[in-house]
Amino acid sequence: MSPTRRIARVILETRLPQLDRLFDYEVPPSLEVSLGMRVKVPLRQRKTLATGFVVALLSDTEHQGSLASVSDVVGPVSLMSSELWELAEGIASRQAGSAADVLRLAIPPRYVRAEKKWRESREVSGSVATLPPPPEGSGGYPEQAWEKMLEPDARSALYLDHGVSELTSGESVPRGAMTVAEVAHTALSQAKSLVVVVPTWRHVAFYEAALREVIPGESLALLHTDMAPAERYVEYLRCLEGRPIVVLGTRHAVYAPVHQLAGMVVVDDTDESHSEPLAPYPHTRDVALLRQKNTRCAVVFASVVHGLSVTRWSEQGYVTPVTPTETFRSRVIPTELAAGSAAHQAPARLPSQAFRAAKEALAEGPVLIQVFRAGFSTGLACAECGERGVCRACHGPLRLMAQGARPHCSWCGVPDTAWRCEACQGKNLVPRGQGIGRTVSDIGKAFPTVPVIRSDGENRVLRVSSQPALVIATRGAEPLAEGGYAAAVLLDGAAMLSRESLGALEDSLHAWEGAISLLRPTATAYLADVTGLPALAVTSGRYEQLLRHELVERQNLKLPPAIRIASISGPASLVSKAREALEGTGAISDVLGPVETGSGVVRIIIRFSYAQGSTVTSELRALRNKLAVGSAKGRPERLHIVVDDSDRLDSLLND
Repeated sequence: MSPTRRIARVILETRLPQLDRLFDYEVPPSLEVSLGMRVKVPLRQRKTLATGFVVALLSDTEHQGSLASVSDVVGPVSLMSSELWELAEGIASRQAGSAADVLRLAIPPRYVRAEKKWRESREVSGSVATLPPPPEGSGGYPEQAWEKMLEPDARSALYLDHGVSELTSGESVPRGAMTVAEVAHTALSQAKSLVVVVPTWRHVAFYEAALREVIPGESLALLHTDMAPAERYVEYLRCLEGRPIVVLGTRHAVYAPVHQLAGMVVVDDTDESHSEPLAPYPHTRDVALLRQKNTRCAVVFASVVHGLSVTRWSEQGYVTPVTPTETFRSRVIPTELAAGSAAHQAPARLPSQAFRAAKEALAEGPVLIQVFRAGFSTGLACAECGERGVCRACHGPLRLMAQGARPHCSWCGVPDTAWRCEACQGKNLVPRGQGIGRTVSDIGKAFPTVPVIRSDGENRVLRVSSQPALVIATRGAEPLAEGGYAAAVLLDGAAMLSRESLGALEDSLHAWEGAISLLRPTATAYLADVTGLPALAVTSGRYEQLLRHELVERQNLKLPPAIRIASISGPASLVSKAREALEGTGAISDVLGPVETGSGVVRIIIRFSYAQGSTVTSELRALRNKLAVGSAKGRPERLHIVVDDSDRLDSLLND
């Protein structure tokens, strides 16, 4: 055997599960191949070429027989580091998916002209960015907080402060964005990189402005879905340059191949945008923790209020809370708990107390009115007391199949023929909530002389002036007001809490606290149609007891994040085989379903402990690949598997 023989071990860029493994190819002497390069290789049973990434370069192979040769190199840049490959394989194992699918999420498509332009600019550029002095403290956090948060293997739950900060440019940004910018400055001062992952375009705009305030522009790279593909590819290439950099972007930025990674900041991890809708459906939160396991970087979960997962980790001592020493939180008044305020309803669905307060606040500046998100299916609740309607068997959300019919569980499919409310013994279920369109119309009539600004998914508004106006926004779409809002009214509280979603509580708390954080310190927020523990928690701004209570209930009911879940959908025969195989491992707790989802497809939900996670996902991955081998040519995968996505429980409503 020749000592100069070169073998390239390649992971193919393919969606076929049966090809979810490494292939060895001979490297011709005429080709310069490096680790991480994209190459073209032949498929043995086809005449066409496939692309893939070089995972390793070897001098020998265990393959018996002759090897096919690498056909060509696709570009001179090594796009995949060994750390990224290790991360991709780790995510694929955890999510019972394919490593190639993970790489497709992490590495953007190639654009030759953009790549050439980047290489030319890199050759002529030799300057090193000068870091400005550290910014002044924005929220009064403990001394050396940022340095401790960025220590190797550190995991922190950073509570972002409320309020609005003004930049030197005159623009306003959330105060929490400036806090994260200080963390980025600290990382760069240590000659290390930081990755900041935010959920939406709105966050990108605010955090970019805050970061440019404290770090040089050439030290900032952007990776988000609103960018032009060629521009995103160039920004990805900038991450490969081998110098400290701060990367800001949406969920795909979590894979950024930066040099000397100090840590990763995941902002608002409870936001649904952090859940990847493409296979293998990883969550940003889980990717960050897997990357920490491989690199020992720090992980920071940053939010004004944390969800159940981070709260659970805090209780276990897995993450360390970091809170500001002083607060700018505005006062909150639940109108349902205010004496006499619920007896009379003012126009436009506003409680009379909130109506009067909004009218007075308009003399000082804009007023925010938050409504239930348009287009979201309403939940079912008790007509007498408003308590959410849930299944007595598994505690899943109930739905009505037809007018006058008894409710059916969307998780286990069991009909509840004698439903009664656990709180008041009521027998009737009603939908809750109204859309933003009607709210804009009603409030416009109630305040005929005041400008009304609408902000939602179709009407993107990033900022509003400090002039008096009524800003009506769906949750998560609230614009930033210069100097902060003079008041806020948070409507449809009962509808948000009672909707058919496992995450209704933490989503609602996050939406309310996010709106409250945009107010002036002297302003007041009015929370409508909410009573009990949620109302008391929002009033005080202390959510620990409420979230602990929810975690205890989740533990008793075997629901995430107390346990792990996986949904398996496909033809009934295949789903049945998968169920038998999983039950044979003895690693699963139980199975919900099957539930018919239409067109001959059924779905089951399996529940399993964290300790048995690797056993279950390994079996699922093997089943997925095995069943794909026998599928017809050109036919898509027949067994659909999604791991650790609680929204799959909710999606049974719409399948």
